Amino acid sequence: MTKTKWTCSVGSDGTASLYCELSEEGQPPKSEKVKLKGVCYSPAPINGSNSYAPALGDWYWDDYTSGSTPISSWSPLLSRDTAIFRQLFNNSLRVYCMLSRQLEGNGSFPVPWDSGTYFTHQHFLDLAWDEPAPPEAKMHRSVLVGIPLPATMFWKTQYDQSTQAEINYWTNVLRETVRSVADHPAVAGFTIQNEQDGADVCYNKPDLAKFWWGQVEKMAAIVKEEAPDKLAGMATHDDPNIPLKASSYMENCPSIDFWGVNTYQTETFDSIFKDYGNLPPRALKPVLLTEWGVPATSHRDPNDAGTIYADDQTCSRAAQVAQKMLPQAFAHPLCIGLYYFEFCDELWNQPEAPNIYTWWGGPPAPGFPNGYWDNDGFGLLSVERGPGLNNNAPIWHNTGPTMPIDVHTKRNYLFSTVAKIFQTTP
Repeated sequence: MTKTKWTCSVGSDGTASLYCELSEEGQPPKSEKVKLKGVCYSPAPINGSNSYAPALGDWYWDDYTSGSTPISSWSPLLSRDTAIFRQLFNNSLRVYCMLSRQLEGNGSFPVPWDSGTYFTHQHFLDLAWDEPAPPEAKMHRSVLVGIPLPATMFWKTQYDQSTQAEINYWTNVLRETVRSVADHPAVAGFTIQNEQDGADVCYNKPDLAKFWWGQVEKMAAIVKEEAPDKLAGMATHDDPNIPLKASSYMENCPSIDFWGVNTYQTETFDSIFKDYGNLPPRALKPVLLTEWGVPATSHRDPNDAGTIYADDQTCSRAAQVAQKMLPQAFAHPLCIGLYYFEFCDELWNQPEAPNIYTWWGGPPAPGFPNGYWDNDGFGLLSVERGPGLNNNAPIWHNTGPTMPIDVHTKRNYLFSTVAKIFQTTP
């Protein structure tokens, strides 16, 4: 049986290190120093959403049987994409949601929490691990597993008003999900939440901040109890006041192995690494850039947010920013890796077709290479409906995904730029 043990730390010289120890039955373990060169992978079909119950963006569960009825998984999406990972030279994937138990179809919480179907994720993890990685990767492809604990579990005002059913569900599903995948060699670690931070709850209001960070440690401790050989972390916004004003709380999170930051800087990461690098010793941990990317789309009409499109010129602008920023991140001593946001256009923000609208209606954002923040246009690959499907076709048909599945097309210049950086980064 193959096992992996992941560890990370910051040395006395301020340099972070990440190691993966690989153990094969009958052979001595081998330890490899690793830099995570990853991509965020959330293949939401057009007209699907990561906020939809019951799965909340879990596209990775295995086929199962309900009564006597076989239920097909989203494996066609996974098979479509895994071969492309080899061309990207990434050695890791970040997924935002795995759940051992899903919500009810109406979004309510099952009572008891384990009364529904038990979902496994073996096939996806096997694909990630077994899909041949390029020699430059030096290792199999790993997965950073996301458990999407909501603000309810961290914000004291929401927690105090939540139902016991919700608290029971999230606490127990966190534990059960981690336990269910902890022994898979592909799993590098877990994130217990994504962007559930805020000024008041992280540092401005002591009573709220004490609870928030207390919950961070409590949830991370569950991860370490169930998966002591894997990493535990989270992903917060790029808020400089977190390391500047919350350091005393961060010192009390020994179960967190790394600080994850979702950042969209286009000039320099110096502020992130400086602020996190100045944390006191007990809070000083490696930094993982859990998201970084730029929109790969543009506008024919700057006054019309519905005229988004992608062309070689736009992709080249995005590629130029990637060429500047990715090597900078990988070279920093405190950084153990970066996840590009993201593999494919994630058209989940607007449920109505054709899902191509700027996040807040089209105002310019000069810091981005195309002058706009196109929230659905960050992909290294673009997405369109499968042949013959209407734009408003549902994503599910009876007992399986609607076929044919969405079609991905590489944005060649941007894709090849990121791939070359991944390939050549030690």
